[in-house]
Amino acid sequence: MRIRSLTLLIVLIFLTTACSNYRLHKVDSLASEFLIEQGYEIIRQEDTVYERRLEKEDLTQLPHQMYWSVQSVDAASYIGKIIYTSKFYVKNHSLDQAPSNLKGQTIVYVMQTENEVIGGYSLPDLDDPTDGWVYSLDGRTLDEFSGMDYGTWKQEWDNKYK
Repeated sequence: MRIRSLTLLIVLIFLTTACSNYRLHKVDSLASEFLIEQGYEIIRQEDTVYERRLEKEDLTQLPHQMYWSVQSVDAASYIGKIIYTSKFYVKNHSLDQAPSNLKGQTIVYVMQTENEVIGGYSLPDLDDPTDGWVYSLDGRTLDEFSGMDYGTWKQEWDNKYK
């Protein structure tokens, strides 16, 4: 009986690991396909760098607020869902030409649920990153993306999510 239980436990661990690896591969594959469709050349891909169930409180705190500020989707639609974020180094992005981007490539983070790309955000690939806000997936600032200055945007955001 003990051997049978031990065998069952090993099989369950194997299946859980295999399913988890399949899910992460599927998530990263969907993200890379999305970036290629956007016209970016993927230089390097990292595994999923962030995995978290989105809670309403996240939307009122940094850095989550920053990441969600440059998405075209309504963040409220994803509360309670697990969000996976994958990191890529790409070329053919507008931030490749940023003044201090000597590498000529951009870091892009793709946000998604298990079966849907939500969007993402980007940063120039700098040796010495500066503090500041992220850019939209296509490289627009918060002002360019939302059409509002930070103060106006922040007030509307807080009214919606606090």
